[in-house]
This record gives sequence, C-alpha cells and structure tokens, in this order.
Amino acid sequence: MFDPFEPSAQIESLLTAVASRPAASAGMRAMMQRESEFPSPLQAKLTGIALDPNGREFADQVLDAYWSDEPRQQEALSSSSTDREVIIGSGFHAAVYAAVRVLCGCPKPLVLERNERAGGTFAMTARPTFYLNSRNRGGSAGLAGDQRASLNYLPGAPIQAANVSMLEYQTNTDMAFIIRLALAQFADVVTNAKVRSVLRDGTGVEIQIDDRDPLFAGRVIDARGLGDPTDQDVANGTTILTFPQFMQRMATMWPLLGLRRVAVVGGGDAAKCAVESFLGIAPQPFMAAAALDSVDLVDWYSDQLPTTCEGWQQDIRGRYQAIGRYLRPDRLGVRRLTVLGRRAQPVALPGMGLIDGRTYDLVVLCTGNRETDIDGLDFGSFDEYAIAGGNVVARQHYYNLPAFRVGPHARLPFTAQEREDGVADISANAVSMFRTASKTAALAATLPAVTRD
Repeated sequence: MFDPFEPSAQIESLLTAVASRPAASAGMRAMMQRESEFPSPLQAKLTGIALDPNGREFADQVLDAYWSDEPRQQEALSSSSTDREVIIGSGFHAAVYAAVRVLCGCPKPLVLERNERAGGTFAMTARPTFYLNSRNRGGSAGLAGDQRASLNYLPGAPIQAANVSMLEYQTNTDMAFIIRLALAQFADVVTNAKVRSVLRDGTGVEIQIDDRDPLFAGRVIDARGLGDPTDQDVANGTTILTFPQFMQRMATMWPLLGLRRVAVVGGGDAAKCAVESFLGIAPQPFMAAAALDSVDLVDWYSDQLPTTCEGWQQDIRGRYQAIGRYLRPDRLGVRRLTVLGRRAQPVALPGMGLIDGRTYDLVVLCTGNRETDIDGLDFGSFDEYAIAGGNVVARQHYYNLPAFRVGPHARLPFTAQEREDGVADISANAVSMFRTASKTAALAATLPAVTRD
C-alpha cells in the first residue's frame, strides 16, 4: 500500500529544488516551525511553499520543467503497457482518480495533457485571474450548505485548497497548485500529448497521439472536463475572445489597456468572472491600476440574468453579489454595467467587435462548451455506471472498450437523493467539484486492478 506521507520522486525533487533557493524556501522553512500541527512533515513543507508567493512561483516552474522534459516524456510513454491505466486530461478529476487509485494500492496512472501546462481549467493561467465558486474553509468532502465541509476538497491530495490561502473565495491558481501537487505525487504526466483515437487492442487499448508512437494501456479514464468553448470559431483572438483566451489576456501585463467599451456574451459563471475582471473586482491584474486601466462601459448580453440591482440581489448566489451594485445608476444616472436581456452574435470588424450595431473594443464569448471528439470515445458509446448500492458514479463504454468517463465529462444527471438534498436547485451544481469529486473517488476505489490478461 502506498504511504501517503512518503513523497514521490518528483515531489522529493521539487522539495530539494526549493530548499536550494533561499528566496523560494523561506515559507517552507517558516512552516516547519508548526510541523506538529500537520499529519506529516511533507504536508508542512508543501503548505509553506504554497503560502509563499516566491516559493509557489518557483515550484510551479519546477513542475512545468519536469513535465515538459522530452526524454522523461519518452520514458513515461514507453513504459506504458496493457497493465496500466491512462487518464486523458490533467485537471481536477484526473488528480482525484490518480490519488485515490494509488492510495488503494494500484500503480500510478499515466496522464496525458494536450496543452503545455498540466492542471486543467484552473491552470489555464499561471497568475490568478478568477475566483472559485465555493467558499474557502477547512474540512473534508461534503455537500453545499454543510458548514463543516470543504467544497473545494480534492480526495487524497497531499494538501488541500484550504492550506494555501485565507481568501473567502480562492483563486484559480490556488486550486491549480493543489491539482498539480497531487499529480506530481500520484501520477506520471506527459504534456503536449493530444489524443486522436482510442481503439481496442486485445484486452487493452491502443491510443493514437499526435506526432508520437501508439500507446498501449489496459484502461482509459476520460477526464477532459467541460470541453472547449462553443463559439471558439467565432473568436478571432484579438477583438473577440473566448473565456480561456480572455483569462490568458488577464494574466498578462496591462490586460485592460485601451479598453473603454466592452461586451460579454453569455450568462453562466464564466461570464460572471469575465464581468468581474472588467469591473475590477477579480484578482488584481499584473501592473494594472484604476487610474490607468478602468473600463468605462460593460454591456452584458444574456437572457438568463436580472437586469436590475434589486433583481440581482434576489436571484443570484452570494458568490457574485458584488456585481449587482454596478447595475444601480449613480447620482447622475450613469452606470458602468448594463444587462441587455437578449442573446447576441458578434462580428469581427478591423480593430473592434460589432453587436447589433454597437461597436466594442473587446467582446468576450462565454456561451458554454462543447466536446472535442476523440475517435472511439464518443459520448453515445457510454452508459451510466453504478457501483454497489446502485450509486451512479461515472459512464462506462458499453461496447468492448475498457474506458470510463468521469467528472463533468460524464454528464451525469441529478439523482433523486441530490434533488431531495437541494443540490439540484442550482443547475450549475451538475458540474461542481463537491458533487462530482466523490463519484470519481468512488470509481477509483472500486474498479478492479488492470492486468495483462
């Protein structure tokens, strides 16, 4: 059985690298003064690194360098065989599955990430650009409304999100760091590995990856999250951006430079985060100041949202209440934010975006996500998978492919119990971490080991 307090070779290498840099190791050294408050020295050291901005930045660089090393990638790919599991995607649910699987005594899975940076949606930027939905508090897994539960809990992780800050709502990079540490402890990760197809090969599968030799595995866990932006074909990358593109812009220097009139299209959580960035109530952008980088007017196109401050206060969850006050005009009758109760389709013009006759310096599209197809893993080939007791925790390929979909990628409907508990009262909870993490953990804890036979 894997010792959860024994650092993996990658984590050990990370600790050594941080310790060798005085400027990066100050937090780690300081936290060792409170070592007795932690279950292990490992958790104390990782918490110290996470709480120290210099330590965390350097640790992230060490992790990225390790995972992008080509000889190490080739070694990880060549060592895979039909007695090993492969996870597609490196986000929250990949980390949950890997951690629980290894803690249950199974070999480390191999994680394939198509992008340069591991960590999934939360790791789309190295700088903090948006806040999480759930409040930051200690505790273990549980449901919304349970004040003793941590809704950002990652089962099996070396440290939890509550270890890395005291913010009421944590940033995306806080969660990303927890995910990345879990992957470093419990998985082998290969970045820049875009999967094209998954086909049956004897008792296992053959995985085709762009610009690499075929990879063989005994089981595939498809943990690709919510998918890619629905309107990514409409975005031009300059005046019309998808949510990920906009967040990447917000992580650069002076991201709001030259923006006076902007628009956001969509009414979900991503759209709310985009509006927070324009209003200056998101995490502080790099080198930005109110005197230089304030947006004068934000038009928000959505037929799902209240258009008044009073309606916002009544209908919108607490996490986003700060937005509502910008819907109230000032004493001169002017307001920066206007919700236009309709959908919209922008058109890219030279140097601007156009919506219904209005021009904007920038338009951000937050209109949902769609799945990018991988041959052999289409959604229609999967059916609900239940563990003992009848609890549905994932989707299983119902032909002859040893493959499962987990997390938001499984698209599991609310259960009768979840409706009774009130989880289904907010539709966005369908893909929330507090709902899906325990399902992925249960799958990892109960699946039989993969063998060559």
